[in-house]
Amino acid sequence: MDKIVCLIQPPIEDFYGTPIRNYPLGLLSIAAAIREFHPTLIDLRNAKPRPVFLPNALKDVSLFYHPDDASPFSLYKRFYRFGLSDEEIARRIPSEFDIFLISAMFTTYSETVFQLIQLIRERKPSAIIIIGGADASVRPENYLQIGADFVIFGEGEIATKRLLDELEKNSPNFDSVPNLVWQNGSEIVRNPVEWIAYLNALPFADAQTPGTPEYFINGKRHAMIIASRGCPYRCEFCSIHLTMGDRYRIRSTSNVLDEMGEKIATRIRSFDFEDDHFGGNRRWLTEFLDGVIERFPDFHLSIQAMNGITASNLDAEILKKMKHAGFSSLNVSLVTPGETMQTNLKRPFGTKKFIEIVNSAHSIGLSVTAYIIIGLPGETASEILNAILLLAGLPCLIGPSLFYLVPGTLVFDRLQDSGKVPESTLCSRSSFYPVETPDCDRLSAMTLFRICRIVNFLKSLADDGFPSVEIDSDDDKIHIPTGVSGKESQKLLGVSLIRRLFLTGILYGTGKKQNGAYQLVREKYSPELLESFLNHDWKICGIRSGKTFTKAEIEVKWRQC
Repeated sequence: MDKIVCLIQPPIEDFYGTPIRNYPLGLLSIAAAIREFHPTLIDLRNAKPRPVFLPNALKDVSLFYHPDDASPFSLYKRFYRFGLSDEEIARRIPSEFDIFLISAMFTTYSETVFQLIQLIRERKPSAIIIIGGADASVRPENYLQIGADFVIFGEGEIATKRLLDELEKNSPNFDSVPNLVWQNGSEIVRNPVEWIAYLNALPFADAQTPGTPEYFINGKRHAMIIASRGCPYRCEFCSIHLTMGDRYRIRSTSNVLDEMGEKIATRIRSFDFEDDHFGGNRRWLTEFLDGVIERFPDFHLSIQAMNGITASNLDAEILKKMKHAGFSSLNVSLVTPGETMQTNLKRPFGTKKFIEIVNSAHSIGLSVTAYIIIGLPGETASEILNAILLLAGLPCLIGPSLFYLVPGTLVFDRLQDSGKVPESTLCSRSSFYPVETPDCDRLSAMTLFRICRIVNFLKSLADDGFPSVEIDSDDDKIHIPTGVSGKESQKLLGVSLIRRLFLTGILYGTGKKQNGAYQLVREKYSPELLESFLNHDWKICGIRSGKTFTKAEIEVKWRQC
């Protein structure tokens, strides 16, 4: 075994990033499976973000994103590269590596993976390049065409080990490697797919792999874990069945607890479960929570399920156990409250169950983030507004996601058949809102996104109260008193801007602060949607406190400010 193996997490480019989601779980799982090959990890995303030029394909959304907007209702600001530049990558990748395994998770970020493949080819033409991940599983040919030697489809632990074993031989038999897509002369060959039936047989993801940085959340060393794979549901916007299969497979609770124990011994105290169907088995979930409470009572663990938790099996008993085990928050996807739309999308639970969970979680001190999708084809802007207003009155933070394109989903296939998929994969991203429909165009989607920000801000006022500091403003500026902290300054800005919104019906953002004042800048939005929001009779519920106030009560407050 004289070949040196390098695992790479590539950089990405977008208007926003989510640092706490950058943990390279898939690569560390592969590293554990091929430990005998002494792999090294290089996380090219683990660097300070820097502004880069906005690609021409994305220019249309620059109307909505302003670098100097200090408003709490601003959307994104600049286009960034999250990770090293190509020049830095060229210096970072040593020439002694022979085999490169690269993670390609997202279609819209595939350009940076293509650039990485070409860069490695230039630096070491004889290198063997293997690509895996969600996008590689859906579009393997694209990666082979750009210069990759092999693509691993779906689960990679066993397939990668088998491929490396074959590469050690003088006469490798690539036909014997499951889940492999490769080129035999001019023919692209797709080997049969094998799903891993017994997940307990897999080694634990190796966070001690050489080169792996430490990851932290709220000051605690952090790791991700997957306790199950596959999902029995076929939500029309989800492609997980392509990478993890339809059959729900779950590790034993003792196996998962043993992995946690191993990682706790290395000072890890924060865990995020990245299952696509976490909590899908109620008995398993109960045993797991009881096991955490019993085995790790003195480690003050923080446990999350940031990828979302299956709400079907949640109730007051389970939620209490979750809090006792180390959960402080709950991420639940409503997607849409409309029953017809829920049925069409094949969602596993309805709005009534969702509301019960939110209220029950809040009653025991679990904070809830409720996720909705803005712009699902077939849903109108007014229906989405009604969803936002429903969540406004519940004790939860609203987590809006602009609809984006995922190849391999039923929604994507229908849009592609009707010619609505943009030519450039750069446009598939959420921040671009790639598919405009008569029911919800980009202007409407961005307006709804901004309304979510406004509602969340009002929720924070319900929790923390209105500022006591007087705000001096005139027709085109807002003056912030000296000595006010940045957080309090943004709160004062928000109150002043919402007051103007209620009094004038116009939504403003800000320009750059100059001489202690912020210049007002009129935002780009749908007047009809904003007017509909202002005319609805809604109430606001705090996220932590559960305190509520009506729109009429807010209007009284504005007159007092």
